[in-house]
Amino acid sequence: MSKNTVKQYISRVENRAIELKDLDKGEGYKEIYRSDKESVNLREEDLKSRIPSLIKELPKVGVTRYLLWEEYKLDYPDGFSYSRFCRKIKQYRKVLNATIRLEHKAADYLTVDFTGKKISWVEKLTGEVHTCEVLVCTLPYSGYTFAYAVESQRQEDFIHAINQAFLYIGGLPRVLLSDNLKSFVTKADRYEPTFSELCVQFSSHYGIELEAARAGKPKDKAHVERHVNIVYNRLFAPFRNEIFYSIYEINKAFLTGLEKHNKQNYQGKTYSRKDLFDKDEKPHLLALPKSLFEVKKSTQAKVQPNYHVVLGEDKRQYSVPCEHIGKTTKIIYTSQIVEVYLGIERIAIHKRNRSRNGYTTTPGHMPEKHKKYLEQRGWDAAYFSRQAEKIGPNTKWAIEQILQSKNLIEQTYNSCLGVIRLSNKYTPERLENACIRAKTTHRVNYGILKNILTNNMDLIPIKEERDLFTIPVHDNIRGPNNYN
Repeated sequence: MSKNTVKQYISRVENRAIELKDLDKGEGYKEIYRSDKESVNLREEDLKSRIPSLIKELPKVGVTRYLLWEEYKLDYPDGFSYSRFCRKIKQYRKVLNATIRLEHKAADYLTVDFTGKKISWVEKLTGEVHTCEVLVCTLPYSGYTFAYAVESQRQEDFIHAINQAFLYIGGLPRVLLSDNLKSFVTKADRYEPTFSELCVQFSSHYGIELEAARAGKPKDKAHVERHVNIVYNRLFAPFRNEIFYSIYEINKAFLTGLEKHNKQNYQGKTYSRKDLFDKDEKPHLLALPKSLFEVKKSTQAKVQPNYHVVLGEDKRQYSVPCEHIGKTTKIIYTSQIVEVYLGIERIAIHKRNRSRNGYTTTPGHMPEKHKKYLEQRGWDAAYFSRQAEKIGPNTKWAIEQILQSKNLIEQTYNSCLGVIRLSNKYTPERLENACIRAKTTHRVNYGILKNILTNNMDLIPIKEERDLFTIPVHDNIRGPNNYN
């Protein structure tokens, strides 16, 4: 037996702390000649049992793989090296993250999710920038997709967006699947989540089932998660340089982008999402009811001296006819409409505006003097030209002359207003005649036209102008015969 072989046997006895005197011949033989492969298998089994707990420790603050390896080596000195330790954890994670292809049934599920990123629009009057949420809805079988922008993730907005999705696909799925949104689920649970009362009413109205993904398990609705990224690419990116002035404009642009997206063929395929939807999925959708489910809320409000009522949820004021100042009204509102009732009579209806601390006013609700003030704030040259044209061409000529009479055009507006109002005090026909007479003078203004009408000069026929360069016939004027 060679010296190196003897050294190897002695090393095994020392490393394994074998006491040969305590073992009989057979046991001592097995222990000494036990292969190193068996030792490796023991280490493998030991680390495999530890890995699940090690992976749970990794996300904790300050915990690194090296720290875990040091603790592992203290507990198991014959364990793997650091590099092997890391490879084993990485390999185990790959197994954990393995995916399975799920087969979806046509018209079975509609999966929904809000995008993480928001899209914005600008209020024209104030220049204020508003951001809004975007709900993405996908039918997993065909991949047919819909996206809709809403003010917020609140229940009424969430349900309004789902209503629009149902209208877009032209029917109902059997199950609505979402994650644990506050507007959808009140108590998350792996087995029996508790849905909000409003969503239960919503499902009862449509006759469909509700289902929530498990908390922290986005793969439960992997299809819509994937389509959120597609919406970023197909809708957000192409419109990134567009300036929208309302949510309506955003959704109008989205419809154009969605049509293009749904009609585009799958990569490497000869059919599109829409082709698959029309052929296999649309015929199996449940029929829509006659009316959509609408979230209605109500509150009471007193008509303020400014003839507006305050909708407390948005801190916004809506106008009612001014004769109802001081009366108590009932406001019934949805995500889109605000209705104001006095008793059983509806006295006002407005499109809902979520901009806080603002006013929504219908001109017909204003007192007469307020209308005139509002009208005055909108004066410009085009306004007076249009008003004069309604009276007649000569009045339009006079207004245009007045507008051009001063360097600062705004200084002529009062004069123009005075001329227009002369048609009310007198008649449009007389004002037209006055303007015809004013054409014979070197200038025209409100004062000249007023004098013509006050003195009834417009009623006197205008004589033909004489030739200034012809001497009239007269007995006192001698002719050329007197100068022979």
